[in-house]
Amino acid sequence: MTSATQHLVSLVEAEDRYDIPYAELLPIQLDAANERLQSRIVDIPLLANRAERGGVTRIQQPGDLVTLLFAHTTYKSYSEGWLTEGRWDRMGKWLQTVSTYPVHGVDAGGALSLEDWLTRLEASNHFVACSSGTTGRPALLSSSEEDLAFTGRTSVASFSWATGIKPEGDRKLFGLGPRTAVARNLRIRQAMIDAFASREEPFPFPGEPITVSSVMEMIALRRRIADGTARPAEIVEFESLSITRQAEMDAAIGQTVDALIDSRDLRLLVTGMFGTLYPIAELVREKGFGSKDFDPENALLTGGGLKGTVLPPDYREFVLYTFNMRAEHVYQLYSMQELNTPFPMCGAGRYHVAPWVMVLPLDASGEQLLDASDGEIAARAAFFDISLDGRWGGVISGDRITVDFGACRCGHQGPTIGPEVARYADLPGGDKISCAGTIDAYLRGVS
Repeated sequence: MTSATQHLVSLVEAEDRYDIPYAELLPIQLDAANERLQSRIVDIPLLANRAERGGVTRIQQPGDLVTLLFAHTTYKSYSEGWLTEGRWDRMGKWLQTVSTYPVHGVDAGGALSLEDWLTRLEASNHFVACSSGTTGRPALLSSSEEDLAFTGRTSVASFSWATGIKPEGDRKLFGLGPRTAVARNLRIRQAMIDAFASREEPFPFPGEPITVSSVMEMIALRRRIADGTARPAEIVEFESLSITRQAEMDAAIGQTVDALIDSRDLRLLVTGMFGTLYPIAELVREKGFGSKDFDPENALLTGGGLKGTVLPPDYREFVLYTFNMRAEHVYQLYSMQELNTPFPMCGAGRYHVAPWVMVLPLDASGEQLLDASDGEIAARAAFFDISLDGRWGGVISGDRITVDFGACRCGHQGPTIGPEVARYADLPGGDKISCAGTIDAYLRGVS
C-alpha cells in the first residue's frame, strides 16, 4: 500500500501536480506530515524536544505543525567560535541535533576549513547545504543522497511545467553568474545539463566557484573595518582584494558576452539573476547584436530578487528582448536553501506550490497560524516540505509573502504565492523572530 508521503512525492512529473484543489490536497498532506513525524521523532533530537514541549504526538490539522517548525535561524544556532576555530567535533555534535542520519563517526581530524569538513561529511554520504553566509554565519542544512536526487528531478520538472520545454537535450546551457561550491547547487546544475543540454559544452561563468569560507572571511573583515578594529594591513588587503575581484568580474563578464555572441545561432538556456544579466545584455547590444541575431526558442531560468541592485524599470524587458526570449520561455522560481523544492511562476505571475509542500502562513512573530480561508493574505512564510529526508521538513522563513489557497488566474488550482516577496530583515523594525526550538539542552557538555 502506497503511503501518503510516497503518493505526494510521486507527483513530481505528474501533469496535474499544480492543479489539485486545496480541500482535496490537505487531508493527504496531513497524513504525510504525520508519517514524517512518527518516523523522524526518534532520529532528530530537536524535533523530539519540540514535540514534547508542545505536547504534539500526532498531526491532525495544520496548526499542530506550528509548534514543530524550526526557525530558519535554527540552522545557524551553533557557536560561531566552533566554526571560526575549526572545532569540528563540536560542530558535528550540533549538526546531529538537527539531522536525520548519524553524523558521528566522520573523521574530522586535520580538517583545515569549513569546506574541508564538509568534504569529509560528503565522503560518508552526509551532504550539507550551506547558505551564502551573508550575515557572517552560514546556515548548515543536512541533506541525504535522496534529497539531492529529488531536488534535481523537481528542478527539471518545474522548468518544463513553467516553459513547456521538454528535456530533449537540444540547448547550450549558459551560466551567467558566479557559481557556489555547494553540493545541492552542483547537483541541480548537473540535472539541468543532463536533461536539456545538447552536445555543445555548457558554458560556466568564468572563475572558481565561490566558497562559503571566502564569503565569511570577507564579511568578518568588513565588520572589523566598520567597527574600527581592523589593522592597517587588513584595510590595505581588503581594498586590494576588492579591486582584484572587480577586475575578475569584469573580465568574466567580457568573456561571457563574447561566448554568447559566438553561440547566437544555437538554441540557448541561460541561467542567472537579472542583476548580472542586465549588464551582460547591455554589452551585447554595445557590440551591435540583439534580438534579431538570437534563436527565438531561447529560454531563461532565473530566481530571487535584485538583491539590492538598482536597475531601470524595464530591465526585464530589456534582457528578454536582447536575447530574443519570449515571456512563456522564462522560468522564474521562488525557493530557498531550506527547501528541496522550487516553486515555478505561471503566466499570471504567481508561484505555484508543489503538492508535497505545505504552506503555513504565520503572523510576523512566527507563532500563530493565520486564517487564509477568505482569499489572499500577507504572512510570514513557513513551509513543511514532505520530500525532505536528511532533516525535518518544517521551517519558518524570514520572508513575508502573500498566499492564496484558491484557484489562480492561470486556471490552475492549489496554493500560490504572489510575486512580491520581502525579507523581514529589510523591513522597518527588522526580523524579530526567535530561534524556534532551542537546542540548549542538547549542547550541554559540548562546549
